[in-house]
Amino acid sequence: MNEEQAPAQRQYIRIVYGKGEAIKFISHHDEFRLWERTLRRADLPLLYKQGFNPQPHMQFASPLGVGITGARELLDFTLSPAVPLPALRQRLQAKLAPGVTLVEVEELAEKPASLQGLLIGADYSIVIYAAPGEIDPALLVQRIDEFLAEETIWRQRERKGAIYSYNLRPLIFDLRYTGYDAAGEEHRIFLRVQQRAGATGRPDEVVDALGFDDFARTLRRDRIYLADSAEDTAIFAAYPLITQQQIAGRAGTGRSLRQHYQDAARKSPALAPGGVGSRSINERAGDEFV
Repeated sequence: MNEEQAPAQRQYIRIVYGKGEAIKFISHHDEFRLWERTLRRADLPLLYKQGFNPQPHMQFASPLGVGITGARELLDFTLSPAVPLPALRQRLQAKLAPGVTLVEVEELAEKPASLQGLLIGADYSIVIYAAPGEIDPALLVQRIDEFLAEETIWRQRERKGAIYSYNLRPLIFDLRYTGYDAAGEEHRIFLRVQQRAGATGRPDEVVDALGFDDFARTLRRDRIYLADSAEDTAIFAAYPLITQQQIAGRAGTGRSLRQHYQDAARKSPALAPGGVGSRSINERAGDEFV
């Protein structure tokens, strides 16, 4: 092969970006298309795979659930030919969609391993909105303590039309109340979960298990941990590795904390400030128009 026939140099790029409120309700499929269009509009030579329906060389670390924002999401993509990093950043910055912020741009020395295969965990912020006095902070702390004291917290998910149950509790490594911001009317909770294939803790499931899903809330992923990072693996060395087999259950197994809080609220409304566990957010919103 002569020099004119030699393939163009490939450039492996990793970006860290924020996914904000403006786009938190788009699906992962739509987010993939958003980034493909952004890279094309930035006039970057995005490399495509060969085949009948060519797909770009792009991979995300972990799709966010609909309604969840991200502070430091990861995306790898391949360019050919290479583009100088300052120019690449400038072009990207000029074409970002509303709700997307560019945090970091890095050129990788070699083809990276699959980001999804490297995942080991994630940190989330849970923000529950409530007016002063609507939720007693002591109740939040109590619910968290009860959650952490359990060995099994059964939850249900759906995969390919089939319902299955799993034990959420082992996937939660850290859960703690971090305070109330009166100006923003925000109760804040820190959450650290395992995030591995078939054994991932979800923040929305935690909020529901705590019995506070009826309140308006924001869920934000603040950090993703990868197995090829010495810093990340050092942090997660303190936690056990939970396998899919360890958390597997059967449909209808056990009784959830959510059910416990709903029963308690029916017996004593004082245990559910603002109607937690007994009245939906829509019912509470309807009070404004009575």
